[in-house]
Amino acid sequence: MPTRSYQSTNDAQDAVLAIRVGESIAELRRAKGLTQAQLAEMIDLEQEAVSRWERGTRVPTLHRLQQLSDALECSVDQLLQRGSKRPNDQMANIADALNGLDTDERMLVVNFVQQFTDMLRSRHSTKGQRRK
Repeated sequence: MPTRSYQSTNDAQDAVLAIRVGESIAELRRAKGLTQAQLAEMIDLEQEAVSRWERGTRVPTLHRLQQLSDALECSVDQLLQRGSKRPNDQMANIADALNGLDTDERMLVVNFVQQFTDMLRSRHSTKGQRRK
């Protein structure tokens, strides 16, 4: 039988996931130029259901996630990956952000990310040296 702390941890993680999925839905919906009402109509739902998902107060069922991914022309993974702490999910989000950019723009972003990560690594090594 699960303990209360285990249940409360799961409840907290579920709440965070609901918020992340809701943010993904809202972001992808806006990128497609859709209103909540238009998206709801596309998947045969009331606008209030989309609003609850986007606010993170409810989570779409698996069936609705599939409908959303079809309507928003994305994968279910994209709806679930936002805010993930896993490096592979974070890299997938960056790769998605590069879509639609021309070669020069992508190179600009890649160079910026490389310079920024180099700067952060040097800060980490500097902090480590100060502690010694």
